[in-house]
Parts: sequence; structure tokens; C-alpha cells
Amino acid sequence: MADRHVLLIGWRPDAVAALRRLGAEVTCVLAAHELDARGDLLDDAHTVVARDPCATEPTLAALERHGLSADRFDVVTSQFEYSLVNAAVVGGPRSPAGIRQALLLRDKELQKRRVRAARLPVADSAQVTRPADLLALDRPRGVLKPLDLSTGRGMRTWSSDAERIRIAETLAGSPTPGPWLAESWVDGEELHVDGVVRHGEVRFVSVGRYLQNPLAAQRGGLRGSLAEHPERRRGLYDHAREFAGRVMSALDHRDGVFHLEVYEQADGRWVFGECGGRLGGGSLDVLVRLQHGVDLHEEWARAVLALPPGPPAVPAATTFGHVFLAADGPERGRPADAEIAARDGVRHVASQPPPAGPLSSTTPARRFPATAVVEGKDTAHADDRVRALATWFSGRCATPTRKEPS
Repeated sequence: MADRHVLLIGWRPDAVAALRRLGAEVTCVLAAHELDARGDLLDDAHTVVARDPCATEPTLAALERHGLSADRFDVVTSQFEYSLVNAAVVGGPRSPAGIRQALLLRDKELQKRRVRAARLPVADSAQVTRPADLLALDRPRGVLKPLDLSTGRGMRTWSSDAERIRIAETLAGSPTPGPWLAESWVDGEELHVDGVVRHGEVRFVSVGRYLQNPLAAQRGGLRGSLAEHPERRRGLYDHAREFAGRVMSALDHRDGVFHLEVYEQADGRWVFGECGGRLGGGSLDVLVRLQHGVDLHEEWARAVLALPPGPPAVPAATTFGHVFLAADGPERGRPADAEIAARDGVRHVASQPPPAGPLSSTTPARRFPATAVVEGKDTAHADDRVRALATWFSGRCATPTRKEPS
């Protein structure tokens, strides 16, 4: 196994490290602005710079300029959502996932069709090719989303015909191209199931409950989630394992990791939201490792290298949550990571890169300079600590109110 050569498309330092720990030699296709982030992980001989690692032509051209081709590698893969399909195209038979499998993990409409065909609950949806198509929809409340973006990027919601019409008018004057996916609104709390699937069998799941549904959090709420404890919520975990297994079968995702989002109805029924063949964002990977003793990066690498799964989960007695720490508007200077780590229950802190260039009218008012994982003795305790940390951080980042001279 020490001689396995892997071409990783898209810069993911944890993926590089996990593959190398398992004995693989890794060459990575990355963008020019990511070169400085390599540290000691990759040298120039194992680095291929492409204008866009998510696009096939720039990737193939970059490999050719370096005197490389995909058939020089044993495995061609990606841990970055936006380059999954590119890795499947470039790698061909050397990619663990075929093109169709990769597309099913990326395109929301294709996902909905397959999940609906598997008779799992899912929102009604329709493809909107042109803004005018949205005008013809008879849905009093809904969500419009790009077909292939994640983390809520580009989503718009409406709760009246007037709002739906305004969205259509905005799209008509926008350079953002269609098509989009229009979905009926689904009520319920949103949960995420993160796990490992091997040879078509779901081997591990972690269930988390969002602090606030992500669509609502985009409007200024808390971004993050709390783990549901597997020993205190055994019925929930049994349901998660069964539901995830049906989704993986529907999406033909047989080997790797997944991040599945569902809506929990008042009667306990789950409605499928969407699913990625990747790790969740922020510090969710650390939460899973601390809560369950499972390293999702290593499990992903084991699947890529066709190695057996790692040891079974051993849950911690306590409960963990993770949170994106928000700064509203221009910062006066945020707390250092060491200061964040000293707060009650904090077990992990990771800085997020600041926005490139000077702040402008197009810079989002809400930014997330850091993420953190917090530990509590139970769910309620972890929830209190997460919220207290988020409030403290935001207050420390706020710009003081300017006093007018008397």
C-alpha cells in the first residue's frame, strides 16, 4: 500500500494528511492562491497548479504541463464537493466513483428524482430554466436554489406570491444563469446525518440537530449544531442508519463518507433534504471525532484506498456541539484563538480565512472568522455553552457605537 499513488483534485489538507498516514503518495491539483497553505504537506514535485481544479480542461492542461496524466496514478479522487465530478471525468476507471455516481452526489434535481423513486419522503420540486418559469409556479411558499451549490449559497425563499414574483424579477436582471430548482417549503427541524458507507452498507452514523435551520440562520441566526448522543437516542440512531442506507442505495453511493440533511416532522417522519458525498463543513469533523471516536477523514481515505474500515465508534460520555463564530459588520479586532479556547467547554478552535481584499458594499455583513467545538455534560449543557460562546465572541468583535460630541 505504501506505493499507491493518488491524484487528489482540489486542495484539502486533512485529506492529504489522511492519505499519507495510510501510506499513499499524494499529488494534489490546486489553485494558485492555495500554494501558500501547503505548509510541509506537499512539495513542488507533488503540486499541480490549475486555473480551476473544479473544471476538466484546466486540470488536464495543468497535468500535461507537468508531464503527468491520470493513468500515471493508481487512484484519482477528490474530497472537495465542487471537484467530485471533475475527478470522476479525469480519473475514469481510476476514480472510486463513476461520473453518474458523482453527479448524483452533486445535482439536487437528480438527487430528488432518485430519492423520490425510492419512495422516500421528499419535497415537491420543479426545474426552473428561466426566471419566467418561476412566475408560472403555483406554490404559496417555497425555496429556489442552484442545482449544484452547497451550504445554502444562492438560495432564495418566498412565503407569498408577491415574494415569488419579486425573486423572478430579480433573477431576470441578474447575470446568474439558470437552471435552478424550485421546491415546496418543508416544515420541521433540520437534522444532519454524517456517516460512512462501505460496499453499500452504512457502517457508522452521527446525528446532529442544527441550532437553527440553515435557511433561517442565513438571515442572522446561529450556524452550528449539537450532536444527538447515540446511547441516549438509540431509536433515533436506528432510524438514521436505516434512512441513510436507503438514501445511499438510491444515490448509488457505495463507498466513502456522506453528509445527509433531513427535516424531522412533528410525527417523527423524516423528509429528505439533500446529500453530499463529503464531510460536513466548519468543525463538524472534529465534533464527530470527539463525540464518537471516528475520524471521518481517515474513513474517507480508507474507502479511497480500498482499505478496511477503521475501529468501531466509542462514544464519549459527554455531548458536543459546534458553531460558526460570527462577526457582524466591520471588526474592531476579534479574540485570539487561545482566548476562545479558554472559554467554558471549548475543546477545539479553528480560524477561518478572512475575506480577500478590502471590505466593500458587496462584502457580506456577517462573516465567520472562526469555528469552535464545545463540550457539555449533556445536550442542554452543551447548548448553553455554545450559545454563550457565540454571544461573547460576537460582542467582542462588534464595533463600538460612536458617541457624538456634546
